[in-house]
Amino acid sequence: MVNEPGKTTDNTDKQGITRRRFIIGTMIVAIIGAFGSLLSLLKVLSPSKKGSGYVSTIEPGDLLVYASGSNIGMEIKASSFNVGDAELVYPKGKSSNPANLVQLIKLNESDFKAPTDIQYTDKGFVAYSAICTHLGCTVSWVKNTGSPDASYTECFCHNSTFNPARGELVEGGPAPIPLAQIGVKVNDDDTLAFTSDFKGPIGPQV
Repeated sequence: MVNEPGKTTDNTDKQGITRRRFIIGTMIVAIIGAFGSLLSLLKVLSPSKKGSGYVSTIEPGDLLVYASGSNIGMEIKASSFNVGDAELVYPKGKSSNPANLVQLIKLNESDFKAPTDIQYTDKGFVAYSAICTHLGCTVSWVKNTGSPDASYTECFCHNSTFNPARGELVEGGPAPIPLAQIGVKVNDDDTLAFTSDFKGPIGPQV
């Protein structure tokens, strides 16, 4: 069959429609993919809601155990700490809750200044939330071996620094408030236990 000039067969029309549908479908998928990637990026870059998702389950009497290293899960012994030492710890049996992560520090008792709550300390031990109040990263201990009292807490995500001898007051960086203190004591068997919940909010506060 000979086609009239300017006209196409049904098969040609169907092929054109199929190609258009394929091109439109591909564009829609690409747009949806790009939009999804943008949302994911914004979620990463945007600050979390204040304290969102951070609810501690620590109770007075919970024993402190190592949260990292070769001793992970083992009970903390006070005699293993020297002045200027610090460790990330959890309450025993409650390591699955990231809100329970704590930084345990030993300083000279004479180093503590306000607003550190002295009644929350014992024999130079003091403890704070290990979750940065900026965007929720885990903080690190920067030890000054030459001068232990000059050691400090830092969040390496955005370089917020905190003073552990002064209630973890913010001394630099974008963190809006100090790390919350929590009570600790040394037991008669040399283990350490929590004596309270956190004194103040934990997690991102921006």
